[in-house]
Amino acid sequence: MADALAAALAMLLAVFLRLGWVGGVQYLEERWFPMLVAWLAFGLAFYVAGIYEPDRLQRMGRMMATALIAVALGALLVTAFFYATLQPGIGRGIFFGFAVFVFVAVVLLRLLYMMAMRRGLLSQRCLLIGTNGEAQKAVQLVNEYGGHAGIRILGLIHCGQDRERIGKFIGGYPILGTLDTLENFIELYDVDRLILATSAEEEPLLLRRLRPFRYRGLAMVDFVTLHEELAQEIPLDHINDEWLFQASMNNSRFHIRRIKRLLDIFVSLVLLIVTTPIMAVTALLIRLTSPGPILYRQERLGRDSQPFTLLKFRTMRADAEAQTGPTWATEDDPRITRLGKWLRKFRIDELPQLINVLRGEMSLVGPRPEREVFIRKLAEKIPFYAERLLVPPGVTGWAQVMLPYASSIEESRLKLQYDLYYIKHMSFFLDLYIVLKTFKTILFGRERVPAKHPRNEKAKTVAVKTEMLYFQSPPATAAQPQPKSHSPPAG
Repeated sequence: MADALAAALAMLLAVFLRLGWVGGVQYLEERWFPMLVAWLAFGLAFYVAGIYEPDRLQRMGRMMATALIAVALGALLVTAFFYATLQPGIGRGIFFGFAVFVFVAVVLLRLLYMMAMRRGLLSQRCLLIGTNGEAQKAVQLVNEYGGHAGIRILGLIHCGQDRERIGKFIGGYPILGTLDTLENFIELYDVDRLILATSAEEEPLLLRRLRPFRYRGLAMVDFVTLHEELAQEIPLDHINDEWLFQASMNNSRFHIRRIKRLLDIFVSLVLLIVTTPIMAVTALLIRLTSPGPILYRQERLGRDSQPFTLLKFRTMRADAEAQTGPTWATEDDPRITRLGKWLRKFRIDELPQLINVLRGEMSLVGPRPEREVFIRKLAEKIPFYAERLLVPPGVTGWAQVMLPYASSIEESRLKLQYDLYYIKHMSFFLDLYIVLKTFKTILFGRERVPAKHPRNEKAKTVAVKTEMLYFQSPPATAAQPQPKSHSPPAG
């Protein structure tokens, strides 16, 4: 909102400095449409360039470089729009001044924001209830995400009666006292929020003691909700069927059943028309660069486990699974063709799935459809994996824009946490947000695995190899059955 206001003020400043008050007012009356287009284009460019990513605020140089890219992209979008539509644009002097003023305003806003965050002016003052393993996980979560979310932990409150732990530290935060002294600390520190990180056994008694604070207007959040809010995923180890049922009550049935389908039909038709030249060139390049069919057809499971034939541009060799059977695709899969790497990077290989959307087999946004053999095996190892089949699969999805291809059980588990988040929060605006993130991926290529999911590379390599053995079907010429001793490590 601050950027939108700053862009509008920058535009007015550029006009009035160039033409004066009377001339500026007349210019705005005559050119209000080009000015509106430029304002909207710069807003889109800010998002696509990644200027709202939290890590862009960690270093001054990176922040300024991103702001410069955003302004340059905005100028390119505006120029392309007026050139393509042959509409009268904005004068060069005014447009140049507008771009300079926008860049200065964007940088100054972020400098002010960084200063405010460092001084704690925009932070919520929180006490963490609990000192067990859940509390340690909550501390790690806040240390990783809380700075950008404005969460500041003042200390921890011990739920037991023993006072020996008071004064000790967990993750750099002191244990201030027990539940008996909680009210004193709330008043002393002017606390805004309580974070509940306790075991299931402690929770009933704890909730009875904390209920009076809730009636006073003090915000409270449990670990699952905190994790959901900060990481934008659902922690599988902390939910059950009751939680999933409550989550299903949050969905907008009207959006899911009516609006979502109408938007799928309209947008997929428009995209098919717009991307026809791209698909034609892609089909020609596939035909010229590698033998085999242009389209890759594969049976996947859709909503309610209904099978359908998924369409993609072929990115692998035609005999990719002739000897191995079904195996996971990885980032550096040797079966991928040279052209296929580029098609995957910019998601051009997914364009034929717009036909699946028109058929009603898929939606534009949703969990990615998977093969039955993988779903069956993953459901044995990952709790609630079959929950993905309760909603229509998507061409793109929350898990897809947050993580790259899953090539192991652990990565599939991480993706499921994002899929569950999407299923719970499914809405028009979340779908729009995912489409914009996908558009950013198409422009700048697929992003790497975020730093928030660090992995031991050696362990990951062992897991991937073991899991590939687990999923592979024996070659048609093999006489020996698949060994039963090969099983992947639990997710």
